[in-house]
Amino acid sequence: MKKMLIAAGMIVLFSQTGWAYEGGPVTSGGEIKGRVKVAGEIPKDPTVEVTKDPQHCGKSVPREKYVISADGGVQWAAVFIEGITKGKVAPKEDLPIVNKMCQFHPHVQVGMTGQTVDVKNEDPMLHNTHMRFNNLTVFNSALPRQGMTIKRAINKTGLVDVQCDAHTFMHGFLYLADNPYITVTDAQGRFSIKDVPAGTYKLKFWHEAFGGQEKSVTITAGGAAEVNIEFGK
Repeated sequence: MKKMLIAAGMIVLFSQTGWAYEGGPVTSGGEIKGRVKVAGEIPKDPTVEVTKDPQHCGKSVPREKYVISADGGVQWAAVFIEGITKGKVAPKEDLPIVNKMCQFHPHVQVGMTGQTVDVKNEDPMLHNTHMRFNNLTVFNSALPRQGMTIKRAINKTGLVDVQCDAHTFMHGFLYLADNPYITVTDAQGRFSIKDVPAGTYKLKFWHEAFGGQEKSVTITAGGAAEVNIEFGK
């Protein structure tokens, strides 16, 4: 994404290949909602040993690889529409990624390509947040002071790996779509994507442990569609 043009009440995003996404008012938009679950036995989330600064962070932290409710609802699954080129206006708010108690909050952050990431250190020691896309660095900044914040737009589409070079046991993810129709599942595995123009779309799912799935979904004007998936089937 190279530039943004604002005209006639619309926001149009460009890429090297031409028109990428056109944002504007959506009339009679629909909603895609549903739930992500795991089939069979629920995996136990690993505990990670704290190897640095245990006086602040404790002896261990949860890995958050398997955050799953008692009935199998999977948290931290990214859900997004692939290939949609026109719809609601691109988001303007920053995407927070907070270093706190030697963990990244949220564990999985989602947003749109080109959105500004707001990286903050809430711990009283040095963190060094390092983001990689396809093993290439897209963000690498030290945050030596508590309360320090660094902001930067990330112009990539897809999965960005987030780690701390000062605390190598810290691990999180940033998933960016080329449109604003992306969300992440909650503690019960539920999700909702609103203001979707009528049409048929490919809905994609990603989870760090379970991998990916996709489903076709059709939205009518002002309607709602429910899409549920189970990993492990």
